[in-house]
Amino acid sequence: MKIFLKTFAAGLLAMFICVNLCFSQALSPAAMKLKTAYVQLKIYPGAKPKQLAYLKAFPQNKQQFVEIFAPANNGQLYSSSHEYINTFVGLAQNYPAEVMERSISIGKDMKWEADAIGDMQKGIAELAVQNTKMFSTKVKALPAHDIDNLIKFLADEEGIKNDLQYQHLIDILRKQGHSGLADKFVAARTAREKEKDH
Repeated sequence: MKIFLKTFAAGLLAMFICVNLCFSQALSPAAMKLKTAYVQLKIYPGAKPKQLAYLKAFPQNKQQFVEIFAPANNGQLYSSSHEYINTFVGLAQNYPAEVMERSISIGKDMKWEADAIGDMQKGIAELAVQNTKMFSTKVKALPAHDIDNLIKFLADEEGIKNDLQYQHLIDILRKQGHSGLADKFVAARTAREKEKDH
C-alpha cells in the first residue's frame, strides 16, 4: 500500500509539473519574463533588484500592454492583470519618474475597455493625483496629439461627471498654474458626458 501511495503521489507531482509547463509554454516570452519577475518580487518585496527587474519587465507601450494583459483570447496574464498593474503602480513610491513615464507611454495610445485597460486608466489617474507636478511636466512634453489622446483616455469612463479623483486632478492642476492642461481635462469630461447622452 505504501509503494502504491508513493507511486500515486509521484504521478500526481509529475502531472502537476507537466500541466504547469504546458501553461508556461502558452505564455509569450515577454509575459513569462513579467510573471517570473512578479513572483520574485512577491517573495522579496523590499528588494530593490527585484523591484527594478519587475519595472523593466513591465510593458513599455500600448501594444506590449495589450499583448500581455488584454489579448483577444483573454490569455497570457489577463486573468491576474489587476494584481500585476497594482504592483506596477505601487512601485511609484520608490521609482516615481520611471513608473510615471511608463504609464504615460502606455496610456497615450489607449482607448478605454474594461478589465486591464480600465485598471491602467485608474492607475494613471491615481499617479497623476499623487504627483501632479511630475505628471504635468511629462504630459506637456508630449506632442499635442498624444496629450489629447491621453486626456481623452482618462476621461473615458462611466460616471466621469462624479469622479472625485478626476476633479481633484483638475483642481491641483489649476492650483499649480497649469490652467491650460486643466481646461483640456474639463473639455474631455464634457465631451465624454455628451457622448453618453447620445
